[in-house]
Amino acid sequence: MFRTIARYGPRHVPGSLTAALRAIVRGQGVRGPAIHEFEERFAAYHGVRHAISAAYGRMAFYYILKALEFPRDSEIVFPALTFWVVPEMARVLGLRPIFVDIDPITFNMDPAKLEGAITPNTRAVVPTHLYGQPCDMDAIMGIARAHELSVIEDCAHALGARYKGRAAGTFGEAAFFSFQMLKPLNTYGGGMAITGNSGLASRIRSEAQSEPLPAAKDVFRKLLLGNLQRKLIGPYGFTFTMYLAFYIASFFGNYDLSRYLWEKIRPLDPLPDSYRRRYSNAQALVGMKMLERIDALNALNRAHAKRLTQGLSGIESIQPAAVLPDTAPVYYQYCIRASDPAAVARHAIRHGVDVEIMHVDICNQLDLFAPYRTKCPVAEATERTLQLPVYATLSEADLERIIQVIRESVRLPGRLSTTTERSRR
Repeated sequence: MFRTIARYGPRHVPGSLTAALRAIVRGQGVRGPAIHEFEERFAAYHGVRHAISAAYGRMAFYYILKALEFPRDSEIVFPALTFWVVPEMARVLGLRPIFVDIDPITFNMDPAKLEGAITPNTRAVVPTHLYGQPCDMDAIMGIARAHELSVIEDCAHALGARYKGRAAGTFGEAAFFSFQMLKPLNTYGGGMAITGNSGLASRIRSEAQSEPLPAAKDVFRKLLLGNLQRKLIGPYGFTFTMYLAFYIASFFGNYDLSRYLWEKIRPLDPLPDSYRRRYSNAQALVGMKMLERIDALNALNRAHAKRLTQGLSGIESIQPAAVLPDTAPVYYQYCIRASDPAAVARHAIRHGVDVEIMHVDICNQLDLFAPYRTKCPVAEATERTLQLPVYATLSEADLERIIQVIRESVRLPGRLSTTTERSRR
């Protein structure tokens, strides 16, 4: 049977969903002891004193910002390349998101550009460990200390990543994580804030616990629909769902119909009611089982990324992913730069391999942040970037097929720029 390779392989630990559904049946789907236990285990995993759960990773960030009590119109520095909803949380709170360019190799915040963006009104910096690749935290923390800035690490992609042996999320004053279905730890939604500061933790928890409880039926629906989505978009369901549509669309321009499924970029003030909920006991049960497996799953991603780098090196029109020395990324996805990413993507989907042109937002170009618009040419050039499958359930044969298909697609070399050129679409 023809087997396709989906771009995503949502993580799942056998027995986790059953444990959550049993809790719902017992009347402990919403409240229960698993929430506190999961928070304690999550904090211990990172070697910090406090972890506070939230309904979304973005809300964990929102609570951190509120708890830090910055004056209105304070400037918060973000990398230009990040998920739009993160700087939007700052804007909703009356703060000013300031965008700086990224490093062309790691896709993360360029510390040199950070230094130049700081003003007397700057209060915090939010380095994003994009795709699970740790930022240059020595440089960022040095700059932050020199200017007395708070550092809030965006670890949505980076649970388990390490920088010089130390866990991502443990360098700054606080950090936040996402448990959305495609993230390293999947509880079908949710997030976590961590900090070593007891006073800050108390204020974050007060914000999180002021939200209303979710309805039990909503928790049940979230788990059930999330599991269905996991199966439909994952390695096996993809062949019978989205693949045929993607294949046909590839003959009519940009084939990637998934762009219609991503959350619409829009102002979030006031925050949607769905954001204003607490994390559930049933999801915490899933989270504990996932946390037990996180290092093993991340190790598989790293091994797969190593093989992709080996197999795609030496091609003039491809630049494989590169990492900082003495770091252990977790590879939420594996990125390559290509001279013609649209052509590579079309060839790949027609040969059963689903790759994705960079979908992380170039925030300095968004109308939502028009008052803060600035030039970030390296971030803008990421339109030449492709995201390849790298997830833990890929087989050796899958990896070899990905390498073969990508190499076939670039037989005619093109000139590769990492700064200002954009891909033809």
